[in-house]
Amino acid sequence: MAEQQFWVGVHGVIEEQGRILVLRRAPTMAYRPGCWDLPGGHLAAGESCEEGLLREVAEETGLSVAIERLLGVNNSPGPYLQVIYRCRLAGAAREIVLLPHEHAAWRWVAPAELSAIGELIPYLAAVIARGLIGRAAD
Repeated sequence: MAEQQFWVGVHGVIEEQGRILVLRRAPTMAYRPGCWDLPGGHLAAGESCEEGLLREVAEETGLSVAIERLLGVNNSPGPYLQVIYRCRLAGAAREIVLLPHEHAAWRWVAPAELSAIGELIPYLAAVIARGLIGRAAD
């Protein structure tokens, strides 16, 4: 079988007072506009998963986070692999600043409320079904 290119995504379950941060994808996004997603994105060449996550969270939200632990890995069709980490806010900055071409809104939600907030990006629904998000607040 020939090797195929695949993408590695890194995403943070950023917990604050029992709630996690989710971002709503901008209506202009080519893939799944309007879906709720976790902060994160694709790795750049030469980045570790942790470096990529810290960069992506800072770019997408303006927040600094500390990575606490790996929650799990999700393999999606595409081919696309998502690495999910539990994170906490680090530093004094708490104001969320979105990139409008990527995200249109943000919310802090309890993990149990995720399925009720609207359409979720498919990998997020998959990791919730596998119980990876429920462990984030442990």
